[in-house]
Amino acid sequence: MENEILITVIFVGAGVLAYVIIPGLLVMWDRVLDHMEDRGNGGNNPK
Repeated sequence: MENEILITVIFVGAGVLAYVIIPGLLVMWDRVLDHMEDRGNGGNNPK
């Protein structure tokens, strides 16, 4: 019985972490790409 609860908690925890971490990584990667574009553009970004 305890094993099933532990497995369920691990899966729920992993799902919550993935729900938070994956979008955070995507946002950070988007910012990195924007920064790289700015550097290649001479620092001029009309945004």
